[in-house]
Amino acid sequence: MAKYRIRFSKENNLKYLSHLEIIKTIERAIRRGRLTMAYSEGYHPHPKLSFGPALAVGISSMDEYFDLELVDHDEPERLAKELNGALPEGLRVLAVKKIETHHPVKSLNAILNRAAYTVELNVAAGAQAEIMSQLDQLKEASEIKIARNTKEGQKVVNIRPWLHNLSTKKINDNILAVYIVGEIGSGGHLRPEDIIHALPQPVEIVSIVRTGLWHEEQGRVLKPMDFCDGTGGV
Repeated sequence: MAKYRIRFSKENNLKYLSHLEIIKTIERAIRRGRLTMAYSEGYHPHPKLSFGPALAVGISSMDEYFDLELVDHDEPERLAKELNGALPEGLRVLAVKKIETHHPVKSLNAILNRAAYTVELNVAAGAQAEIMSQLDQLKEASEIKIARNTKEGQKVVNIRPWLHNLSTKKINDNILAVYIVGEIGSGGHLRPEDIIHALPQPVEIVSIVRTGLWHEEQGRVLKPMDFCDGTGGV
């Protein structure tokens, strides 16, 4: 048996697939690549394949991860090549690292607590300064309250504790980029669109890209691959 942590991107039309559809697509690619997945034991065995935090439909990403266990050992470079040869356009393996099984390695969802996003807004040149100022005010605010739909109905939530960084940049006369770093995981989950919806007036979102996932604690930043040898310290 051999375990691997795999970094991949999700772009173009595949951003419209759900998290479950992405999982099924990658499972099919693994089979097409003639890779033998390890399965759990019991009455209902399932492949030993686990993913990081789900990405909402319509959001692209340059930094997604999944863990895979194979029956046979494969070199990381060869595994990346085999997967890329079987994946559809829009999904691409960017890196593969073997997980050292003699050390306990926590799951992706257990370690990841930060996500970075780039949000592009359709804002006319004459209104960009005002929108940038309003976003700066949100960054400095002590509270950012939004309405969220939950199983118990609509609930007002203060998302400000989950916002760790926010900056803006003018791309051209029609596009304003907003860079957001937010909390994910059990401590709270910031949706980048929530920040935009907190503005006093509606603004069209052109695109959202997740650009990074990591663990941050006491100023120390660790990427998912840093945990593969069991020495990540979390």
